[in-house]
Amino acid sequence: MKLGMKQVTSMKKVSLEKRFNDYYTETKDSVLVIQCAIAAAIRNSFSTSDFSFLAQDLIRSLFLTDDAVRSIPLSCVYFRDYFSDDEWQTVINRLFSSPEEFEQITKKSSIYIEKLRPRFTSGEQPTDKKTSMISYFKDAAGKRHSWTLSNINPDITKEEHYALLSILGTLTIFEKDGIRRFVEPIYADFRIFEPGFDRRNEEEAAELQKMMGSLLPITTKEIPEAVPSFDQTAALQEQFIDSIDDEIENEEDDLYDDLTELEKELPDLAMKLILEGKPIDEVQQAIDRRKEEQAFDSQAVPVGKTLSNKERFQQVLAQKNRSKQNKSSLLSQINRRGKRR
Repeated sequence: MKLGMKQVTSMKKVSLEKRFNDYYTETKDSVLVIQCAIAAAIRNSFSTSDFSFLAQDLIRSLFLTDDAVRSIPLSCVYFRDYFSDDEWQTVINRLFSSPEEFEQITKKSSIYIEKLRPRFTSGEQPTDKKTSMISYFKDAAGKRHSWTLSNINPDITKEEHYALLSILGTLTIFEKDGIRRFVEPIYADFRIFEPGFDRRNEEEAAELQKMMGSLLPITTKEIPEAVPSFDQTAALQEQFIDSIDDEIENEEDDLYDDLTELEKELPDLAMKLILEGKPIDEVQQAIDRRKEEQAFDSQAVPVGKTLSNKERFQQVLAQKNRSKQNKSSLLSQINRRGKRR
């Protein structure tokens, strides 16, 4: 079972108090428990949640009965509010040879800590905005490392901020690879997070979904921006029909009887390919191929008339040129629609 900085700064109060008691029952390491309790007091000083008087019964018991705490007598000044006046006098008598020694040894620490004592037992400090703190320390080897604490209230002075982090430098138990971590604070910043969306609010979730519409499955092929959305498919069909109608009007009726069926087929083909997610160039290529096939199948030749190879080649070439023109016109229209959107 572990008890260290990670547990002290991440666990909730009820779970953390249980960890304190269980750890001491298992290890009897009162020195580590006391130092972790000091770190918890620092967490309470910053936190929006209540970590004040953490594991109070255990801490009081250790100072009043455990002999191992005599090795860290200065630690008692962080827990003055845990004791009544009579109990506090008992603690002093156990840890110091006389009241004068207590005053002499703890004077500097007491002056330093006295202004911070209200922070140690402040309890819940709610804030409207979610805030985190990232701080940087030198370790015992002189190397820099960071330490982050989340869900804090940044309503604290610069002097208090530095003083609280400096207390971590007096603790000896927080090490990594045998090197003490929090020797000297270098600098620290608050990061305030502005509220985003909250789908737990049903009304907000409904409004967000209404605004965004529906996403396609991730496996759907990407459609370039020039391709119209599904609600523009009908308009695209009309464009194809118009372009085909123009071709029919500009040619002799007796050469294009078979285009009546093609007129019906091409818009459906275009819609099918667009709905399948095909890029616009593939859509146009498929339409061009279908037109060529129709031209070769029917040869657009009226009954009783036979075309020469040269005439047939000229007819197919003219058909391709018209297809290119139609493609250019279609792309221009789609791009204009996209810009308007």
